[in-house]
Amino acid sequence: MIGVAVVSAIGVIFVGWTILALGACDYRIMSERVSPSGRYVAELYGVDCGIGSYFDVVMLRDVSAFELPKLDGMPPGTMITGNFDTMDDGNDMFWDGETTFVIEYVNGDGPDLDRTEWGGVRIETRRAAPVE
Repeated sequence: MIGVAVVSAIGVIFVGWTILALGACDYRIMSERVSPSGRYVAELYGVDCGIGSYFDVVMLRDVSAFELPKLDGMPPGTMITGNFDTMDDGNDMFWDGETTFVIEYVNGDGPDLDRTEWGGVRIETRRAAPVE
């Protein structure tokens, strides 16, 4: 009887952990940058996937496109990077004209880009000037 109870308890814990680990992530918008003409918008989301999995993603979309989330729960648009570090105060993102979107960083090698071009927009990373 005790063995069955222990095995059942372990099974319940395993199933609960699996559901939390594989469950949908929660996306919270932190900031957005609209292109000079207002056609494009880049949005920074904080993503919480539970069990200590938290990261930041940058999405880019055309404002005329529907703002429906994707079937997997991701926000609308195309993911540009999934490792933008918002904990570093010098990191930023901005538009350099209408067709160039820049992700600026201060430390390390900068974020890994999933793409360097999207819908006629060039996407770049640039090292920021050191803050004194």
